[in-house]
Amino acid sequence: MKHTLIRTIPDEAPKEAFAGCGHAPSPAAQRHVGAPPIYVDGVHIDESAIAAEAQNHAASSGPEARAMAARALVIRHLLLRRARELGLQPQPLIDGQDREETADEALIRQVLAAEAPGVEPSEAECRRVYEGSTSRFTAPELFEASHILIEAEAADAAAWVAAHQRALELIEQLHAGGDFSQLARSYSSCPTAAEGGALGQLTRGDLAPEFERFVLALEPGSVAPAPLRTRHGWHVVRLDRLAAERLLPFEAVVDDIRAALRARSEVAASARYVGALASSATIEGLALLSGAPS
Repeated sequence: MKHTLIRTIPDEAPKEAFAGCGHAPSPAAQRHVGAPPIYVDGVHIDESAIAAEAQNHAASSGPEARAMAARALVIRHLLLRRARELGLQPQPLIDGQDREETADEALIRQVLAAEAPGVEPSEAECRRVYEGSTSRFTAPELFEASHILIEAEAADAAAWVAAHQRALELIEQLHAGGDFSQLARSYSSCPTAAEGGALGQLTRGDLAPEFERFVLALEPGSVAPAPLRTRHGWHVVRLDRLAAERLLPFEAVVDDIRAALRARSEVAASARYVGALASSATIEGLALLSGAPS
């Protein structure tokens, strides 16, 4: 359960920053084989450890992965050293997938919680996010529908006419008070017959376009007055329920907003904290901070 700090602290410059006089993004840092050794206050970061750590980083090339790994190991060294200075003892946690932190991961989490906790967002901040991004908190239109599929018993026109007549008879029975689920179980050729013809909860795009248009033209609870023909056969269709798109109430999403803002604040606080640790250390062979000599 690797601590994500080493992946979330921003690089020396954002990827969209321009380099020099050109108009291309600044290139990602790279560490090639044979690069100068890395020391943090005289402690050597072993190249074999960098190679092993590189396996944990998605990158477009080996040198880029090694650069990311080297940076991660330097950050890890700084944080663990600070944890020792504070006299912290590891208290590993277990995540939702039953994975337990290593002692080092626990110490990194604990030192950040102690010295770079971030800021708890206020309700006013949460409400600003909510009111400024209502599309993110809008529940989509949902609908439920059922159908009875009457297949043509052959490919000829007479078989299709016979199937159409059978579908019309079922519609008459339904309009006379017949039970849709029972009729679907008895006559539908679709596997949904076992569910009484129910197609489940749907959103726009879940059904074939012509079927969806046909369904959504109905009033909730109504059976179409005529069957719909598709390549599968004739469909007797009912729109069971329709829930319009709606904005979720603030109270329903405030906890998620607060958690997202808290996480963002913690990442920013962690970045500042690591920067402060790095600025007070002598780091050779790696430019951890912008403008620092490598």
